[in-house]
Parts: sequence; structure tokens; C-alpha cells
Amino acid sequence: MRDVAARAGVGVGTVSRVVNKSASVSPETRARVEQAIAETGFHRNEVARMLRPGQSSSTIGLIIDDLENPFTSAVAAGAVQVAKSRDHVLLIGSTQRDQDTERELAREFVRRQVDGLLIVSSDRSPIDETTGISSVPVVYLDRAPAGGRYDRVLLDNHSGVKAALTRMLDAGHRRIAYIGGSPRAMTGATRLQSYKKLLSQRGVTPDPSLISMHNYSTDAAREATIALLRADDPPTAIFSDNNRMTLGAIQAVTTLGVEVDLAGFDDLELADLLPFEVDLIVYSPSDLGRRGAEQLFRRIDGDHGPVRTLRVPTRLDRRGRRFVGLLPT
Repeated sequence: MRDVAARAGVGVGTVSRVVNKSASVSPETRARVEQAIAETGFHRNEVARMLRPGQSSSTIGLIIDDLENPFTSAVAAGAVQVAKSRDHVLLIGSTQRDQDTERELAREFVRRQVDGLLIVSSDRSPIDETTGISSVPVVYLDRAPAGGRYDRVLLDNHSGVKAALTRMLDAGHRRIAYIGGSPRAMTGATRLQSYKKLLSQRGVTPDPSLISMHNYSTDAAREATIALLRADDPPTAIFSDNNRMTLGAIQAVTTLGVEVDLAGFDDLELADLLPFEVDLIVYSPSDLGRRGAEQLFRRIDGDHGPVRTLRVPTRLDRRGRRFVGLLPT
């Protein structure tokens, strides 16, 4: 900083104000200092700065379950946009759906003095406070633990399932299968509950033999769907509770060459090229990340108001084209 000050012909205090984006510097002086910074290659030592009491780390953390899923990359993109506008860096950690890893990541982010945490939880149990999580603002995205201690930004899961199931039931389907992942995750539990409730409201008793849970990959969902479609009394329609499950169901239907009504949560890349129609419950994952980050920064800025639950709307979108049988060879 002394080198920059000497080159710009100002005091060290002025350099400090420019680096910290203080408004109390004239445009002309700021330009001279910024030029000197560029010429000397000066950059602030963030680790040293954090040792001073009351200083921000200029970082926020994002804990997600699966880096390979397009959903989580879109959520991260929305959060990055907001973090960048606030001169913060977003640090990302993946749990791979392991609750112990989730707790350790939370503990590590707190150790690194992040200013706040965004969490896409892999479990309905809250992260225990021995991780130090209570020392920073936290916003849960898409999935939130039981209890209402933390802010959350959720999808309108029930409305999405209702739109898809209503269309299937109105089309005359009564044997509607459900392909799902973790029943412990909030999204999985909520969507399964909505599925059962909506069937019952329409006079259809949910059949346990048509419900397949604990599918944690596209391959698992494909095999589960094949097993259902090869049963003695197969379903005429299938609902899948996330994009990986939907891909597996599509692969199964294409492999078997059967005609079955499909609907699923989340958008799919290249869905319009599918050889048959699929109803997808779509929304903006980046909006989920953006709104979560905006709420997190409100808390970082000192908002101590009541816990907030924000909901991102969903809509039913028909993709693909009318069923034409097996793909040509």
C-alpha cells in the first residue's frame, strides 16, 4: 500500500479507502490510485484483513448434494450472480447425499469464516449446532429441515404435482406409478405425499406396488420402471419426482417400446426431441439460487425479522411429440 501511495502521490489512508470502496474519495484521486494499483499489481491480503475484528470474509458458502445434476449448477449460477454483485465469492461443496459430509462441510465453511451459508440439504434433519452453523446466517434452498428456525426458498411442489396428476387423471388413468429417490429428502417426501393425497381426492386408492422409492440414479430409475412395466398389471401412467428419475423412465419406455403416459418434476435438456410426449413440471432453478442469495444478504446486512419462506412457482409444460413406437434403426 505504501508503494501504491507513493506512485499515486497520496497517503496510505487514501489507498485504503479506495481499496475498501469508500465514497469519501474524489473521482480524480480514485482514478490515480486505481492506475497505481494496476501498475504495481497490488492486491489486498484477504487472510490478513480477516484477522481484524469485525471484518467480512467476502465469501458465502453453498452446500449442494450433486455437482453433476444440471439443477444444482443452475442454482449455483443464480447465487453466483448475486454474490458477484455484492463483491463476494461463492464457495461450493458437494455432499453426494451423505449427511455426515453435509455436517463436515458446514463446519469447514464456518471455520473459513464465510459470511453466510446456502444449503440444499440431503436430509430432513437439521445440521446440528456443534458445527457452529448458528454463528452465521443460513438460507435453505429447495429442501429444508424440519422446524422453522432458518429462512428457506422452496419450489411450489404441491401445485406442480397437482397439475401433472390432474391431467393424467382427467385423461382416464387410474394406475399411475410413482418413481422417486429419497423419501427422507423434503422434496421427495412432499411430492410423494401430494401424489397420494391427489389420488385419494379423486377416488383412487394409492397402490403401494406402484410406488418405487430409493432410486438414486438414472440407471436405478430405469430398472425400476422396467420392472413396473413388465408386471402382470402394469401402470398406464408414470410420475417421476426429479429429472434423474424422469430420464430413467424415458429410457425404460424407449427400450420396451410401450405406450405409457409420462410426467416428471424438473426440466430436461433436449426434451423437445423426445419421440413421445412428456409432461414436465418446470421452473427456474437459477431463480431459486438468486432469491436464496438475496435473502441471505439481507440477513448478512442485519435483517433480524421473522423467518421467511419464499416459494418459486412451477408450471406444467408438455414436451416431445406424439408416441411413434421404437426409434428407427
